Amino acid sequence: MPKGSNKPLVALTILIFFSALPFARATIPVGRDSTPESFVVKKGTKIGAIARALKRKDLVFSEYLFLFCSLAVYKGRIVAGEYELSPDMSTLRIAKKMARGERKVYTLKIVEGYNLYTISDAIEKAGIMDGKVFLQLAHTPEFLKSLGIPSDSLEGYLAPDTYFFSKETGVDEFLEKIVQRTFKFFEKEDMEKRMRELNMDMFQVLSFASIIEKEAKLEKEKRVISAVFHNRLRLGMTLDADPTVIYGRESFNRNLKKADIEAETPYNTYRLKGLPKGPICSPSKSSIMAALCPEQTDILYFVSRNDGSHVFSRTVQEQNRFVALYQKNRSRKQQ
Repeated sequence: MPKGSNKPLVALTILIFFSALPFARATIPVGRDSTPESFVVKKGTKIGAIARALKRKDLVFSEYLFLFCSLAVYKGRIVAGEYELSPDMSTLRIAKKMARGERKVYTLKIVEGYNLYTISDAIEKAGIMDGKVFLQLAHTPEFLKSLGIPSDSLEGYLAPDTYFFSKETGVDEFLEKIVQRTFKFFEKEDMEKRMRELNMDMFQVLSFASIIEKEAKLEKEKRVISAVFHNRLRLGMTLDADPTVIYGRESFNRNLKKADIEAETPYNTYRLKGLPKGPICSPSKSSIMAALCPEQTDILYFVSRNDGSHVFSRTVQEQNRFVALYQKNRSRKQQ
């Protein structure tokens, strides 16, 4: 073999060795600690800034090693979001998680009939934010104005559904998307036409529908209960809706008392004519449609049968008789 003929082979071997070195190092974790910590990648963050932040938290050996792994293996793809990372993860594994978007996602379920207080509990339980901070934001005038909400709170505007939140976006942006769901629902041509026919705006419909949501336990009764309230409004009668009184007193976990009905609040529909100050919960779509399309009937009263259903009356005499009957039965059951 001629002298020096193995030089290219040696050079190739050396090249392969030094090329493989970063990959080998990238498979070795920085440490053994498996305790996860939150690492948030905001939308629009440059890959260099992400690499430097990882190094500052001692999650990778160097920012350049992370850049090498991300660019060489995953073409620099990084999905924004919150990641649970720990020192016992290799640089290559971290780059892989970010490239695949294996981020932490929070689930928020807003149930029909939830009010801001129950929603705040759900938001805190989901780990999205502190409930008290949410309530403060939900009553912030500047935030409400930016959303185009003509009220002093988000009450009624957070459409019932299951939502998924990731911390690459702010909570205010997350809430804005939920509110926009409500606005889009009301922007339908048939909805706008029906509101014009009833001379009602979205805020009034949400207020109306929220009362129906709280009063009606059965779907089949929603349009009938809607008719009762429409008829009472038309005749200049008070709505006499217990749920609005409860909301105004924030007495959610106890029975209604005489003092509650006599209390002066902007939600006491026993004392004030017309709709309450605003919505008292997040109504379902069916309650909204019931508010817009009431049953054609002249009934004016209803009382609970204590089983989720109601008995309806046209006269106060009938109503008093049924109230006495079912209240008496309820008292016996409670004894």
